[in-house]
Amino acid sequence: MDVDSSTGGDSTRKKGELAGAGEATMDVVPLEMYDSARAKIAANLRWLFAKAYGIDHIPEHLRDPFYTDQYDQEHIKPPVIHLLLSCELYCRVCALILKTEQAVSLQSHLSVIQALSRKGIYVMESDDTPVTEEDLACIPIKMSAHISMIDALMMAYTVEMISIEKVVASVKRFSTFSASKELPFDLEDAMVFWINKVNMKMREVTEREHKVKHHPLESPSHPKVTRLPVSVFVKT
Repeated sequence: MDVDSSTGGDSTRKKGELAGAGEATMDVVPLEMYDSARAKIAANLRWLFAKAYGIDHIPEHLRDPFYTDQYDQEHIKPPVIHLLLSCELYCRVCALILKTEQAVSLQSHLSVIQALSRKGIYVMESDDTPVTEEDLACIPIKMSAHISMIDALMMAYTVEMISIEKVVASVKRFSTFSASKELPFDLEDAMVFWINKVNMKMREVTEREHKVKHHPLESPSHPKVTRLPVSVFVKT
């Protein structure tokens, strides 16, 4: 599905394609039936609504952003399109994430784009073309531009919630490392650093448990191997 042909008369998929496939109980969608573009739209909108309203307070009519017309074609609901074109949710979420004194000035798509750019986050299409205010306000809706806007807000949220310092402090709680060789230099490197250290620690714990299981202890003074709680790896 083309993300730009997913709304207002330019539909995405036929709901009937999944008829009889047990939608209610199916855990894995067959590859040939999986619509990655639709899934991306649904996931981005769900995140936006959760941040704007709170995960438990998303309005009922927005919980499923799609509807099916009389031809069994699926579209994004008009109220959802209206919210995206009005920039109301973008302004609200951007203000919540950045917590800037200029939050009151966030009243347009352009103001959100500019606020993000001041944080070093740029709203770009997949081909690295900058998303403009006109892209976000045009009718029929240009969904790819809105996906890029939400992606940028997601990145801003990640940057505000996670820092290199926090990652390093977390790793220090359960592992050792060489400060001169292993310290991450950016956020992406920090996440890879954390994942690698968690994997190494879990491998170490698993190997110890394996040895205990396959080599009965003869000495009652042998230290007992216990599983590490998740809180060891992630500070809450």
